[in-house]
Amino acid sequence: MRRKRFYKNVKRNQTWTEAVQGREIDFADKYADNGVYSDKFDYLRPKQKPKSNKKKLKKKLKRFFRALAAVFISIAVVGAGYTAMDVYMIRHRMPNPDAVESEQQMQDVSQVSLNLKSEYIDIVSLDGADMLSAVLSDADLHSFSSVAFDIKRADGTVAYKSNLANIHTYGATAFPAAQFQKSVDELNRANVFPVAVVCCYADNIVPAADHTLAVLNDDGSLYEDSDGNTYLNPDSEDVYGYIRDIIEEIYNQGITAFVLTGTDLPAEISGSYGDGFKPLADRLYSDIGTGLKFVEAVHAQLGEKSAEEKNDEISKKIKNDLTVNQVYFITTSADKYLIKEKLEESGIVSFILADK
Repeated sequence: MRRKRFYKNVKRNQTWTEAVQGREIDFADKYADNGVYSDKFDYLRPKQKPKSNKKKLKKKLKRFFRALAAVFISIAVVGAGYTAMDVYMIRHRMPNPDAVESEQQMQDVSQVSLNLKSEYIDIVSLDGADMLSAVLSDADLHSFSSVAFDIKRADGTVAYKSNLANIHTYGATAFPAAQFQKSVDELNRANVFPVAVVCCYADNIVPAADHTLAVLNDDGSLYEDSDGNTYLNPDSEDVYGYIRDIIEEIYNQGITAFVLTGTDLPAEISGSYGDGFKPLADRLYSDIGTGLKFVEAVHAQLGEKSAEEKNDEISKKIKNDLTVNQVYFITTSADKYLIKEKLEESGIVSFILADK
């Protein structure tokens, strides 16, 4: 049988292909005629217009203003951050930045100098989540470091639910805060300093119930001032115990700052009794301790004119000469938030603001 033969590749690419001749074909060759280039359809092609200087300038300006805006936005964000931080520090600082004068006084609250920027509120405003939230929001918005509220009012009524037997005996509780302890805890958590206002000797409830605790006339009848108000007797041990027990009960519920009002009897009888802020405060410190602070209320009233830009009523009525144990208790018929700004501009750093 004849053996099948196969082709070999020994001479591959030597005889089967031809050498490259001429030049590479260009795309434009289809428009060439005998080597002469002609594009009769060139006018139909879309032409790329050269960029004008105006457009280049617009683009440069656009980039510049974008960069400038980014710089201003960065500055604004940083400024807002610092402002927010300052507001936070002001709102959440202790109400008395210069309170502690030495390390030894840190445990002695009675020696602390309170700079109260306080808004006076009705104690009923502390009841319920919505009302308490409104109080906290208002304090935050207007940079009040504390809120003040009555514990014992000027008419003798007690503004919280007390467990003291005497208060129940005299029927002194009226319009009390239903959730006082809970509200105080919430204020402390929010770093809004709670301040209790106690009207000490002015009282129209207890003297009517027990004449032995009252300031009396020579004939044994109840003494009344020109407005018909009666007073507790500062020299009575039972009166002192009544006031002390109220303050101690509130102190045990988390309040350490007390503003004492009504510590002075009317001028016509004041010299006959041991009234006054200092004797009462010293005795309370001795019995309760120095873990709380008593300050005396210095009352002042400001009218509508106090809110005017060029008015010196504030400087006339408020001399800014308080001692470390005093605070201005200011009632005003003007916008109290505007009055607050005026007080701070005048250098008044310790005050309680109340609507008239």
